[in-house]
Amino acid sequence: MEYEELKSVVENVLLAADQPVNASELSKIFLDGTDKGQLQAILDELKEDYGTRNLQIMEVADGYQLCTRHDYNEYIRKYLKLDRSSRLSQPSLDTLSIIAYKQPLTRQEVDDIRGVDSSGVVKTLLEKKVIGPAGRKKVPGRPIMYRTTQKFLEYFGLKDLSDLPTLEDLRDELEGEDTPLQTQIEFSNAEAPEASPAPIEDAPSVQNGEDPESN
Repeated sequence: MEYEELKSVVENVLLAADQPVNASELSKIFLDGTDKGQLQAILDELKEDYGTRNLQIMEVADGYQLCTRHDYNEYIRKYLKLDRSSRLSQPSLDTLSIIAYKQPLTRQEVDDIRGVDSSGVVKTLLEKKVIGPAGRKKVPGRPIMYRTTQKFLEYFGLKDLSDLPTLEDLRDELEGEDTPLQTQIEFSNAEAPEASPAPIEDAPSVQNGEDPESN
């Protein structure tokens, strides 16, 4: 397959895909054994091509995704009739922020940082699949620990967890101009002590967003 045709195939796959795409996944659709390195180069080239277009290609959750631009969010939300109920609530964002920066940690550790019971919020985050079990902490009672998921990276448009701003940078952003991060996530207790590290066991399964600790 000629290079330009190959590039067109990748571009169309990005348009049709409902989740981030990477070179390894793309290579599986070509029977001629197209080199992953070439596909990666095409993905990088397409990302650069879209740098001046009305759409953009972002590196999200270890893949590439064709996305709208933040500048047009207001119009897209109106067209799709999206309201604030489709977004995470502030308590959910606070809890998710704590888990993102302190993971893995137990629900009790989240409660200690927030100062309130977080069982309902944790259940909501499990249902939305932005957090998941990360094994059991080897302390009395063996409570379940939680961590963020690939869905979390997709939700916030992050390539990986290293893209999270430092707490110092986050404070500066929250005090400055409005940004996508500021409107979606707020770390309400940045000075909270780190969760104590502990050995963890295999994560239990979760079905239908059920909070494992309620069993």
